[in-house]
Amino acid sequence: MLYISKGIPRGRVGRERLTVAWRGNEYDLEGDNARLWLEGCHDTALAEAGQLTTLINLGLIDTADADGPLNIYRLLTNCVVCPGPPRFLRWPLRRTEWRLWRWIMRAGFHLSLAELVFLLEEDVRPVPELLGEANRQALVEMIYTTETIADRLLEARMEDAFGRDAVVEALLGLLRKQYIMLI
Repeated sequence: MLYISKGIPRGRVGRERLTVAWRGNEYDLEGDNARLWLEGCHDTALAEAGQLTTLINLGLIDTADADGPLNIYRLLTNCVVCPGPPRFLRWPLRRTEWRLWRWIMRAGFHLSLAELVFLLEEDVRPVPELLGEANRQALVEMIYTTETIADRLLEARMEDAFGRDAVVEALLGLLRKQYIMLI
């Protein structure tokens, strides 16, 4: 089973014991649960369904039955993408990663995966007129029109978008490089 971890590691992180904060609660994970959560923290991971029961019940992971870009897209749509903790040294970013990173950092609100796919698909640049809290409404109006405002319509359309796989790969790159985290 394919899965990805959600939450924020707290305190000392180890493969045998760690604390994860998620939705206002803190969960102490030990042994296999700690190891499995860490394996899915910075990338998608594979495990047997029986091994993931505790993490699924706690809501600390999202799962899919099969691998592939579409299933990874569906996994990521259930997560909120947030900037990761600041680091002194970071890996360099590719062009698509950099553009998405800029949107994630400066949009003024948490963009969903479908919104990020839309912005890349429509080649919307992260310009000052669309960035920050003061320009939040302009960005929302650009993304949500009468054709995309219906419930979950944007997610469904972006699921079949040409740029979907590029955004999924770029987000996974940002996750691996620890620029972002998922909650």
